[in-house]
Amino acid sequence: MKKLYVTRTAPNPRKALILLASKGIDVDNMDDVDVVDIDFAANEQMSDEFTNMNPMQTVPVLKLDDGTILNDSQAVCEYLDRVYGERSVMGNDVVQRAQVCSMRRIAEFEVLYNFMLAFQHSHPSKAQRVEQVPEFVAPSIARSAKALAYFETILEGRDYLVGEQLSFADIVLYLGLDFGKILQVNPNEQGENLARFYQMMHERFSIQNMAKAKSASEDK
Repeated sequence: MKKLYVTRTAPNPRKALILLASKGIDVDNMDDVDVVDIDFAANEQMSDEFTNMNPMQTVPVLKLDDGTILNDSQAVCEYLDRVYGERSVMGNDVVQRAQVCSMRRIAEFEVLYNFMLAFQHSHPSKAQRVEQVPEFVAPSIARSAKALAYFETILEGRDYLVGEQLSFADIVLYLGLDFGKILQVNPNEQGENLARFYQMMHERFSIQNMAKAKSASEDK
């Protein structure tokens, strides 16, 4: 039995959860994957058991049947995409895979990463783990905003970043927009196209709606 270690609220483990949900797969009802929720508030990621498995003390982590450990969100998602579901969210051919990779990297490193950097250097919960530099906050948010303007243009007249179906790039951009709310960056005020995109994705993949879907499946 494989084991997938996650939290349900942080952006990186949500990549894996949303990827599976986008394929109609309930992560809590998979025959060969056992989901293990790690409580960061209780510092479970710092336990000896978890640290021995993943010295980086991060999630998601996927432990395969043979003991192989995948401890990077992109690696975990690449594996899940190839093994589960019929359609790849990483792209259907070599050109589309390259396009999805390009869009995903811009969304990750220009939007999500900069929002996370601003959060690290401003939120009280990070003060004990990071030497906070308040001067990093405004420039980081500004870099995210600049990238969001790029995506506002890309989404003109289209629902998704690449092709006519949801891809992993869309998932990462959505998570960047969603995380920005913690920093008072309203995803509905970054342009009409981004607002439409965010609402479409949020209706399916918000933390609350995915929890409701899980609850409904358990009640059946």
